[in-house]
Amino acid sequence: MKNFKSIVFVICFLCTFSFLYAEEFEDKRVIESRVTFQKISHQNPWLVGEPFTRKLNIIHLGKGLFFGVTLSKQNPVYAEFESFDYSVPKLSIKAYDGETGFLLLESTGMNKLPKPVGLDLKQTAKHCPSGKSKYVYLPFSKTPIKVFLLDQKKTEESDFFFKNQLLCGITISDFLIPTDYVELFFRSGGKSFPHPGFLFDVNLTPSEKEYYSRTFPNPLLVTEVVPGVGPAYNLFPGDLVTMINSFSLTKVDDWDRADKIFDLVLRNSDGRLRELGETVQLKLNRNFQNLSVSYDLRAYDSNDFLIPEEAKNRRPLYLIVGGFFFTELSNAYLKEFGSEYRVKSEKKLVYLSDYYQKKVHPVREKIVILSRVFPLEGNLGYQDFQDLVLEKVNGTRISSLSQLKTLLQSEQNSYFAFEMSGGKIAFFTKREILDLQQELQSTYKLGRSYNLEE
Repeated sequence: MKNFKSIVFVICFLCTFSFLYAEEFEDKRVIESRVTFQKISHQNPWLVGEPFTRKLNIIHLGKGLFFGVTLSKQNPVYAEFESFDYSVPKLSIKAYDGETGFLLLESTGMNKLPKPVGLDLKQTAKHCPSGKSKYVYLPFSKTPIKVFLLDQKKTEESDFFFKNQLLCGITISDFLIPTDYVELFFRSGGKSFPHPGFLFDVNLTPSEKEYYSRTFPNPLLVTEVVPGVGPAYNLFPGDLVTMINSFSLTKVDDWDRADKIFDLVLRNSDGRLRELGETVQLKLNRNFQNLSVSYDLRAYDSNDFLIPEEAKNRRPLYLIVGGFFFTELSNAYLKEFGSEYRVKSEKKLVYLSDYYQKKVHPVREKIVILSRVFPLEGNLGYQDFQDLVLEKVNGTRISSLSQLKTLLQSEQNSYFAFEMSGGKIAFFTKREILDLQQELQSTYKLGRSYNLEE
């Protein structure tokens, strides 16, 4: 009888606790949650990495969609509320921007949700703090974001800043990211933010100003065009931009020149954020000729680089042939050697990364490397082959993993000669490669010997 009473008491307590928690949950403006990430290794891409979690404050934007800012350049898989009620379903990843860490989560099957936070841009512009603003780059990001500078430094973790019931933005350190970024991310369904597509220099020396300003006062000097993002082959380093979207740069003051340039490219005349696909028009001077350039804004993406920074939105590509692990060189691959990767990794690969990373290749050429060799009975003698550039196979220059795979599948070749940097050569017959593939699978139990885009 006592046991029965105890069970009834526990059930009543849990029901009451769940009810109170549900009521508290509905009244909360900022909800605590945890987001789970899946680790990805560029040096061992066939392995499933251990998941790890991070705390995350989120807000409900309506229709079961929640917003938060988490780690950038990661692979989030799901999130869940901080709760003792284990019946609460997990939050699925609706959208994730690897540049900013902006995250849009979706909840299904929940009967009660918190009141949505309003995103009224007119009210935020009227009542929220503004003050001095500038464009900054968030950690590990290449996309400029306009922020307001706070008088007091907050924590390095992202949080939400409210004035009464009005969302004024996101605080990170001593920055306030205004609400219009949250509103655009929500309205666009989680699309990334545009990158200008080119870089420029505003700190010209007096002699440079004198040289470049003979004909055009106060021009903008282009220093780099981002391949795959900016107007490649239409804009070049050394070009002088004189107008952006019909606005003359002679009217831009020197003291806030960089921020004004970003405003002209990334915002409309009314201050509204431009979206992906909107058109930017430039007037420029090149070799004493006036030219016009028009291009559509795109998000920052390194996939078109000769040496990309990471494998965006996918697992790293690889191909294992005869126990030889081939992959495409990326900065993420090198950085997995640790904080001292420039000293500990292969010097030639670091050199290539430094000098050829953003080289423009219209055919999307990549550098294929032999990372290392799996020890097998049939490839003894090649175990010291590591971090070598694969230059040719049977005399054909290799420019991508997919090209290498096609070449290896050719019915015309009965043997394969792999020529690598440092004058090293590996030679296998087709029969030997087939036998090595079987030995590889039986010895190491790999799920797949390749991960390539079909």
